[in-house]
Amino acid sequence: MTVRHLRNAKDRMRHALFYELVGLILAVPLAAWGFGTDLLDTGILGIFFSILAMVWNMIYNHYFDIVLLKNGLNPARRGFWLRAVHALLFEAGFIFVSVPVIAWWLSLSLVKALAMDLGFTLFYIGYTYVYNGVYDRIFPYPGVNRNPAKGL
Repeated sequence: MTVRHLRNAKDRMRHALFYELVGLILAVPLAAWGFGTDLLDTGILGIFFSILAMVWNMIYNHYFDIVLLKNGLNPARRGFWLRAVHALLFEAGFIFVSVPVIAWWLSLSLVKALAMDLGFTLFYIGYTYVYNGVYDRIFPYPGVNRNPAKGL
């Protein structure tokens, strides 16, 4: 697999936009209900993190694919463990930024903000795994023949 098999900027933008839109629709009402916060305030915070995540998503996924290619791995054939590592590393980048912002915006203690962040993180780890598997099925990597019998 060569660099010509990487996703292009248009595909990465579509990937990021759908990821964030579906994630917000699912996560914001759950978070507001689960933590007893105002839906509008939680939604604004969600949109802020969504925009930040879109930028991070495009950069992170591009370089993750390059690392896979340099190590002789095919980004289109990610198994369970590689998808799990991918999701965990992606979410780990947010914990250091998000906790203080959550605490400040929602007037929560750092402990409650950390709990909220961990709730979002756990949600998004599973969501990221499922979303990327479904996305790869709907929009396969260019120039790669996939064997549909092999995992997500």
